[in-house]
Amino acid sequence: MKNKTKVIIILMLNFAFLVAGTGVAYYNTKSFGFDESAKLVYADDEKFTYMDFSIYYKDIKPYYNKLRQYLPEKSLNTTLENQQIVYHI
Repeated sequence: MKNKTKVIIILMLNFAFLVAGTGVAYYNTKSFGFDESAKLVYADDEKFTYMDFSIYYKDIKPYYNKLRQYLPEKSLNTTLENQQIVYHI
C-alpha cells in the first residue's frame, strides 16, 4: 500500500509540472511572438478560455445540471473530541 501511494504522488506531481511547463511555454510564445496581451486563463459571461481552447457555458450546462443532482446542497460537518473536521463538498 505504501508503494502505491508514492507512485500516485509522483504521477500527480509529474502532471502538475507538465501543466505548469506548458502554460509557461504558451505564455512566452504568445506574448513574445504574436500577441502583446496574452492571457493563459480568461473567463467572461459566455465562455471560459484556457490557452486557446474555449469552453462555452451553454455547452456544459446539461452536464453540470446532471452532476448537480448527485451533490449535496450544503457542506457536511462532523465533530470528534475537541476537534472539528469540516468536509467541503
